[in-house]
Amino acid sequence: MYTSRPILGHEEIRTRQGMVVAQHPLGSEIGLQVLQRGGNAVDAAVSTAFAMGVLQPLMNGIGGGGLMTVHMAAGGGGAIDYGMQAPARATTDEYPLEGGMEGMDTGSSRYSRNFAWPKVKDDMLSSGYKSIAIPGTVAGLSRALEEWGTISLSDALQPAIKLAEEGFAVGAHFTLSIVARRELFLRFPATTEIYYPGGYPIPVGGKLIQKEHAATLRTLASGGPDAFYKGEIAEKISADVQANGGLLEASDFAQYRPFLHRHGMLGEYRGYEVMGLPGPTSGPTVMQTLNILSTFELNGTNHGDPAILHLIVEAIKLAASDRFTWMGDPEITGAPIGALTLPGYGAERAKSIDPAKAGPAFAGDPWPYEGRDKPDDFPGPAGAAADDGTTHISVVDKDRNAVALTQTNLAYSGVVNPGVGVMMNNGIGWSCPLPGTVNTIVPHARALNNMTPLVLLKDGQLSGVLGSSGGRRIWTSVIQTLVHHIDQGMSLQEAVQAPRIHVEDGDVIMDGRFEYDTINGLASRGHEVTIVDPRFDVSPYAEPNGIAVDGDALRSAVYPVAKPTQAMGY
Repeated sequence: MYTSRPILGHEEIRTRQGMVVAQHPLGSEIGLQVLQRGGNAVDAAVSTAFAMGVLQPLMNGIGGGGLMTVHMAAGGGGAIDYGMQAPARATTDEYPLEGGMEGMDTGSSRYSRNFAWPKVKDDMLSSGYKSIAIPGTVAGLSRALEEWGTISLSDALQPAIKLAEEGFAVGAHFTLSIVARRELFLRFPATTEIYYPGGYPIPVGGKLIQKEHAATLRTLASGGPDAFYKGEIAEKISADVQANGGLLEASDFAQYRPFLHRHGMLGEYRGYEVMGLPGPTSGPTVMQTLNILSTFELNGTNHGDPAILHLIVEAIKLAASDRFTWMGDPEITGAPIGALTLPGYGAERAKSIDPAKAGPAFAGDPWPYEGRDKPDDFPGPAGAAADDGTTHISVVDKDRNAVALTQTNLAYSGVVNPGVGVMMNNGIGWSCPLPGTVNTIVPHARALNNMTPLVLLKDGQLSGVLGSSGGRRIWTSVIQTLVHHIDQGMSLQEAVQAPRIHVEDGDVIMDGRFEYDTINGLASRGHEVTIVDPRFDVSPYAEPNGIAVDGDALRSAVYPVAKPTQAMGY
């Protein structure tokens, strides 16, 4: 029997002066206008990021957090971690378990038998007031402007203020998102007023207007980040959270600081320098997987060769086991995250891969590579939460400064605080509700997240930027995109839209666009395979985007399935 399969593609554009790729056309347009007015890549990325919080308020915004990797052509770049942080009162005691485990779902970002979590009573880990973590977006974006920008915070906020005040027409992705979780939106009056005006969801083509959001952004524009973390915005949010049984307090806002990494270099792969975020992100997991794959000859191999895909699956499984065994907030756990990115450790892990058959997913021993013994009290393994509400922005300017920026609400709590108008994160859901794990809910911990915005350099010169939205499938998509591009010679556009797999611990989902010989070849090596076609309504794969530097030209890369991602350049 023969069946037809979808062919997915997106036009690649080539420009010379500058380019912005964002997951909404209005966001890309705003960033491009900043570049055309003489702003640099950081100015454009920050302006776009604030605007995306208005355009995609369920996925990201000033109620959430994110990561940013910055390359400055004249030197002095780095990376900023402005991820969300648990409140001081957050402990596992606040989240009683109800029995049973989270299920696997090919249509969500969770697809793992071993790395799942127990269900929490009333879903309070993932929705409502107790799910809200300390947001970091304002602190992170403000710090980026201070370090590398040329425009003021007020200027960067003006496009977002206008969008929130005047509104804009929403698309099918937005309407489908709010209809899918109708009960959550109707739980909170301030949320209902914005997203279900008159009791009905905003239809496709209808206008989303966020007056209170605009007022909050104006307060931020005039008062700076202190207005958010030490002023009236923090007071309004924390007062509403406290009145409704949540944990977030004004003191939590006041102590928040983003992490600035002055260099942001993760490692090297096939002669490419990989810039990204260390710590409890997906950057170390991507780098570890690349280090494992670097021990195999992949150059010039064909996409879809089952022997090569088998190696990719096995490498990801090993890195995932280390991720969920050893990675948590290093400030609290002393996690050996740095060792995971070392080439020697990757080479040692690669020795366990059988080229002919699937093997078990098991953690390695990174402690000797740290130069220390494993502490007797080091916590046990944990999973990592789904991450359904994320956006990614790629920017390169005329001077070849570059930014890869990913930010998120995790998914969203459903809570809009009255008088603030901003959808708040459910960032506590990144943390494990079981005590004693490497990623347990702990006061002021930064939980393990899935974001990995990367900048690629070749011989010290900018080669490209890359990142993705898509929860736990972000890092597997970025790994495969890099292999497609660097090892298999695809353009970055071809690399992001080529069929992919996702795997963590043995269960492999495969894009149905793969050839039958590829699918059968992977199954014959002992892999448990489930075929899932990429579809708009379930979005089973992550959505990477990026920009490649090709001589004097910039070349766009967009994965064209669910979100209205668009590249714009001049």
